[in-house]
Amino acid sequence: MKNLIMLLVSLTLSLGAVETMLRMFTPFPIGTQSHRRIDEKYGYRLDPALGDVDEDGFRNLAGAHHGFQVAAVGDSMTYGNNVDSAHAWPAAFAAMTGEPTYNFGVGSYGIYTYHALVLDALAAGAKGAIVAVFPGNDFAIVFSACDIMDARSDFWHAEQDRLQLQALAGRAGGPSQCTKARSASLKTKLFENVAILSAYHYAVRDWAKSLYARFFADGDRQLSEYYLFPDGCPPVSRRYAAEAGQMADLSAPEIAAMFADFERFAADWAERGRGRVGLLVLPTKERVIYEHLRRRGQLASADPGFIDSVERQLALEEKIREIAERLDLPYRSAAPATADALQDAILAGQRFYPDSDGHPFESGYKAFANTASSLWDEMKAKASETRQ
Repeated sequence: MKNLIMLLVSLTLSLGAVETMLRMFTPFPIGTQSHRRIDEKYGYRLDPALGDVDEDGFRNLAGAHHGFQVAAVGDSMTYGNNVDSAHAWPAAFAAMTGEPTYNFGVGSYGIYTYHALVLDALAAGAKGAIVAVFPGNDFAIVFSACDIMDARSDFWHAEQDRLQLQALAGRAGGPSQCTKARSASLKTKLFENVAILSAYHYAVRDWAKSLYARFFADGDRQLSEYYLFPDGCPPVSRRYAAEAGQMADLSAPEIAAMFADFERFAADWAERGRGRVGLLVLPTKERVIYEHLRRRGQLASADPGFIDSVERQLALEEKIREIAERLDLPYRSAAPATADALQDAILAGQRFYPDSDGHPFESGYKAFANTASSLWDEMKAKASETRQ
């Protein structure tokens, strides 16, 4: 009994030491779901105590808010999940272009927050704002949109009257995923507040699950959870793909109302001056794999459910492109460049995505940055034409 007590004490002290070291020398625990500060205009900002977050609640070096020229607006694909801040696309873009760039990306942001950030960034003197639209969930009433709608701030009251917004006023009494989106399970809270569990979640889990699946998991079960593809292409979670397809479905009244509001936002951005706002469409994991398969003539081998999900996203992406062209807003889709980068990674035997996550590793964000750089060139050209 004495030995057992000593073992438990030693284990507790060891875990405590590891927890302390992780908190002192790493960004863990990372908790973008729980480490938030409510903001009635944006929905929320990140807590600076999270680490790698500045005093304004965004993923930048301290003081970066002063004098930035380009506002990078987006969600977790702009924040840079799975990479450190230096390899998120806004930082990579800044390194490519030499433009001081502020990363306004926060996980689970959507089109309402994007609109508020664009107006604030341009009012603060930025030369331009790149809005990184993610068709996988930006047009669903979830996450920051829920907090904005509930806060009913003076800013959003005024914007609703000025722009005649539809979804902002129409949610009351209607179906919504807000309750589900806000409910953090005990498991989520533990993984976001305990450094050891957070490090496992971000740095070890995917590798461990892949290793287990390879040697121990039942093949039929693995097949049921993921869409699998040939020639080294990464798997895609069936659940994530289905959810992205649902949140990109313009036939759903809630999505259609959100998209109508986005069209009003885009028109308002266009009136801020030619070249001041550009639209960068960032692809989901399944959208990139779809493009990869299409190029290789292998789409016929893909599951119909996978194809259906991506085709809904493609339809939404096409609508965004049409709006951009009609309003003369610079537009780029990062899907082609990201598919190129995926092909290079497969040929090199390198991992491009985690198996159980839709955010890429460093080479994916570099592809986003390359596309953003091309978009920025077009934005500057349009702004220059206006001045001449």
